[in-house]
Amino acid sequence: MTIKIDTLMPFAHPVYIRCVVDCLNSLGIRPLTVLANAGLSWQDLCDGHHMVEFHVFRQFVEHAIRASGEPGLGLIAGLMLQPYHTPVGVGAVTAATLGQSLQFTTRNAPLIFRSLEFELENGPRWSTVRVKPIRPLCETRVFVTQSIVGIFCRLLEAILGRHADELSIGLPYARPPGNDDPCLRHVRYVEFDHQYLTFRLPVALLDTPSVSANRDAFERATQSCQKMGLELSQGGFVERVRRALLEGLNTNPELAKVATDLGVPTRTLARRLAEAGVTYSNLKDDLRKTHAAWYLQHTELSIEAIASQLGYTDTAIFSRKFKCWFRMPPSKMRQTLRMSAY
Repeated sequence: MTIKIDTLMPFAHPVYIRCVVDCLNSLGIRPLTVLANAGLSWQDLCDGHHMVEFHVFRQFVEHAIRASGEPGLGLIAGLMLQPYHTPVGVGAVTAATLGQSLQFTTRNAPLIFRSLEFELENGPRWSTVRVKPIRPLCETRVFVTQSIVGIFCRLLEAILGRHADELSIGLPYARPPGNDDPCLRHVRYVEFDHQYLTFRLPVALLDTPSVSANRDAFERATQSCQKMGLELSQGGFVERVRRALLEGLNTNPELAKVATDLGVPTRTLARRLAEAGVTYSNLKDDLRKTHAAWYLQHTELSIEAIASQLGYTDTAIFSRKFKCWFRMPPSKMRQTLRMSAY
């Protein structure tokens, strides 16, 4: 019986993880250890074409909070964001007005947060931005929520040139005991128990010119975001291939079998993967590597059973491949992962 892991889906752009890594550095924490515990490397964070999967993100958040001892790490990281690290941030701060910036940001923010929807609604008195998860955020909900609050506040300061005292927010969780929520220290008007994370500003503020408005930079950022969207749409096809591979990973499916399952010619599948910058063999290898570590940490399956789940008929071949991936045998990796959990 093959174990399905439904958390293997794109969640966030690597730049978001890098933001948290920068925060850890500022707190004197060794981020490489945190990354390694989550199965990430610095090279993974430099790849702008592939989203970090949710199961990896969950582990990263867990280890980052544990290493820092700071439950409000998400907000701190968001407040440290440098907008010029992404075309989304560049476009947000170089738009002509706050209103144009909000339109640009809500349209393009999913390029950074793949599993979130951003909605903008302008009424007679208030402009409201709602952030709706398209999948459960599980134990990362507070971290993600607070980091987006920090990012939004940082962007508003860069646009207005001052703290946005007019901002009010609604948080999608209950008020903590003793009002011990870091958002209360940074935003004047905070409510709890909202269905979604909500930002509200007076409509009259939308015509405020951005202090960093730059028409040329805004147009370049718009073009860059369009390019990012195209690259991610190609990544959507890659995700379909990954899903098909995952369904039959224990049978070690060949390229032609997956192409048949997806209803596309074999040559077309190979070409479209190449256009997205990946190969079928590398995709299968990455899935096996990710799942091998997951099985070792989260199940009691034997090494032989794990090898079989990943489509290896020879455990020795799996063990040799595992050593190439992680520079240690599977048994040692299981021991290391279990120790790091305590």
